Amino acid sequence: MDEREKSKVLAVVMEEKPNTGEIVAVGPGQYDHKGRFISMPLRVGQRVRFGTMGKDEYLSYLEYEEDGITYNVMSWKDVCFVEEPHEEARQAHSA
Repeated sequence: MDEREKSKVLAVVMEEKPNTGEIVAVGPGQYDHKGRFISMPLRVGQRVRFGTMGKDEYLSYLEYEEDGITYNVMSWKDVCFVEEPHEEARQAHSA
């Protein structure tokens, strides 16, 4: 094999589902294994990024569609992070 063959770049196409969304409903929280109540760390209106469900992934949220809108029912633990609003949006809220 010559050097050019070793350095070929393979194109990989990944078909991932969208993994961002806006929270439209939350529960009150839950009790931990010691009986202490843990408040919900998320709130309605936040934009979040969450893990996607591949065939071998650990995530287990329910996906359903209603009136053409896809909803995901998931644990807050499946949320990777909350997207912060842009600086302009923060300034508009504080004005």
